[in-house]
Amino acid sequence: MKRYSLPLPVIGDESTGPRNRRGAFIVVAFFCLTACITFVAFSVDVGTISLTKTKMQNAVDAAALAAAMEITHAVENAGPEVGNLVEYSKSQAAQKAVEVAALNGVYVDPNEDVEFGKRSYNDSTGEFEVTWNESPSNVVRVIARRDDPDVTKPDGQLQLFFAGVTGDRTAKIRAEAVAYVEARDIVTVLDFSGSMTYDSQFRSETVDKLGIPAIETNLQQIYNDLQPVDVGDMIFTPKYLSLDSPPSDNPDDPTATVTFKYDETEITSDQPYSEVVLEFTNGKSQKFTGLNESGGTYSGSDSNSGKDIATVWVKYIVGEEVTVAGESGSGCRPTIEVTFAADTTSVYIESSKDLSNVVLEFEDGTQYKFDNLNQGKTGTFQGQGDNAGKTIETVWVKSGCNSSGDGPGYGERFDTPDSAATLIAYRFDDTNENVEAVFGLDTVAYPYPSGSWDDFIDYVRSDSDINRGSYREMYGGMTFVHYLLDKKRRHYQTPDLYKTRHYPFHAIKEGHTLFADFLEDLGFGDTLGLVSYDTYHRLEMVLNDTDMPYVDISAEPLTTDYDSVATIMQHKQAAHYYDTTNVGGGISRAISSIQSYGRPGARPTILLMTDGNANVTESYTVPSDWDWDELFDYDGDGAADYQLSGGESNYDAKMFALVKAKEAVDNDMTIHTLSVGAGADRDLMRAIAHMANGHWIDVPGGSTISAMEAEVLEAFNRIAAFVPPAKLLSGN
Repeated sequence: MKRYSLPLPVIGDESTGPRNRRGAFIVVAFFCLTACITFVAFSVDVGTISLTKTKMQNAVDAAALAAAMEITHAVENAGPEVGNLVEYSKSQAAQKAVEVAALNGVYVDPNEDVEFGKRSYNDSTGEFEVTWNESPSNVVRVIARRDDPDVTKPDGQLQLFFAGVTGDRTAKIRAEAVAYVEARDIVTVLDFSGSMTYDSQFRSETVDKLGIPAIETNLQQIYNDLQPVDVGDMIFTPKYLSLDSPPSDNPDDPTATVTFKYDETEITSDQPYSEVVLEFTNGKSQKFTGLNESGGTYSGSDSNSGKDIATVWVKYIVGEEVTVAGESGSGCRPTIEVTFAADTTSVYIESSKDLSNVVLEFEDGTQYKFDNLNQGKTGTFQGQGDNAGKTIETVWVKSGCNSSGDGPGYGERFDTPDSAATLIAYRFDDTNENVEAVFGLDTVAYPYPSGSWDDFIDYVRSDSDINRGSYREMYGGMTFVHYLLDKKRRHYQTPDLYKTRHYPFHAIKEGHTLFADFLEDLGFGDTLGLVSYDTYHRLEMVLNDTDMPYVDISAEPLTTDYDSVATIMQHKQAAHYYDTTNVGGGISRAISSIQSYGRPGARPTILLMTDGNANVTESYTVPSDWDWDELFDYDGDGAADYQLSGGESNYDAKMFALVKAKEAVDNDMTIHTLSVGAGADRDLMRAIAHMANGHWIDVPGGSTISAMEAEVLEAFNRIAAFVPPAKLLSGN
């Protein structure tokens, strides 16, 4: 084995000492510094990229949310000049995305970077899914990209600070966001009570608000809507009952026409009549005697004032007047002639000397003395006061110095002569039978399942609203329609009323149709259901009546088949089922309908409408966590701005509605409310909307029917646009 000797370093040898290792750190430092610079450059560029991407992401998030909400705004505000509503709303939404992105310093191309799709519910998977490039759209994807090699363009690639170090001079960056508007499960809860006809009647509040002419015009519309309907010889404009005297074999006999106007009567005749007798429905009568008239208007006076006239007698005395000559005058004794009227109820006296006294004795033995006369030599005399109209039996005329000796101041005596005069009396009766005969109702059947001509006639005679409209005892299409709306408005009574424009119900029907059309145009995948309430409540699903289109959505009562829901509503009428107003029951039915047929992930929404006041209740229990201050504090001061004390009219019915609204809130449901007309309980509707995080819209009703209808249409349009805030879709 060989040995090798290794030389040991000699202390103090400069060839291996520290002096020989100088500069070694410079090399190490160079490599370390290069690495550090590289990492710093990389960090700065990565930070720049990250910051830019965050900025772009925030911008597209905001742009997508704004674009999604703009779809609703565009549909709501599109004017009549817009032809293609879907394309218009997409164009507006894309422009809104561009504007919002630009405000955040990010460029978005409306043609390349904004994409639309539809988010809909898949029944088989139970999930909402997005299909891109489908219309109408409720989903918007906004993309911001910086991928153009030309860095001078707004979408140019991002220039890096240390591009020379890293080797890449620019970076491509992309950010996108998808936003959608949450689909709603909407149940409209509509008032079907009888009060939904009130704006078409002569009710006091309606007359005060709209005036009689507007109501008359609307009743004409309803009458036209009911055509064809056989109402005999009645025309639309009502007329009073007019009866003619019976025909006579003698052409010289008088004729008369009597028109009944409730508490007065008009008489026209071709010959003067001498007496009119009015008989009233309360059994009393009143005479008008000593007449010589061919026409006039007569009514009861004193205790008979304002009384309904049932029968009118018109009496004629047909014959000649008779003149009786007295004794020949001589000296202070005058020559006198007394002319008795044909009906002997008056006399005309002519003397050769001034008249002093005249005494009349009537058929019943009573006498009346006209004394201290100062009217010359002639005069006409007849019974006064209680003696008015009585037949005269004897006349005493005091003139000059004549005397009969029958009593003090009794002059020459004249007895009523025999007369060839004839009494003709016509009787006219205001009966239902005569009304039916005159207006041709006795030859036609009453046109609807419930009611009768007699009932209609009695209604026109006695109804206070008819009287307010100044149509008492006037028969025609107008008063017939009023009778239907007031007394026979339910569907089983008058089925054809669904065709008519009775208010405010017709405005609600039109508004509901507009609401359905809006949801169709919006295309957000909302479902729609219809709950009607009156005394009771029901989810409307089937239309299967004679002469109506067939509709059956019972398999999917909350549906996107908006046309079917609208069709059901179009074929309903006020008081379709019952008359009263169960607001709480309507809310309760809406809750159960959403719970039974609503979709997971959809926003449950109730639209509650009424024109009146809750007046029906069901069993309810106030929740243990009920707190008026918490639930109804409108202004944030910690105190309730709405509260029931227990003494209110229909307290239980109102409380039942509030408790049911609280149940909806506890089930994460939103309630929008709509109060229509002067009679609506606005305070209750506002309270429900506030508690249920909804919107309250008040439609007080304009001064005209058309104004009120326009307000209702606008209200439904606004509610349809109350979509939930847009959300970002995760995972995109």
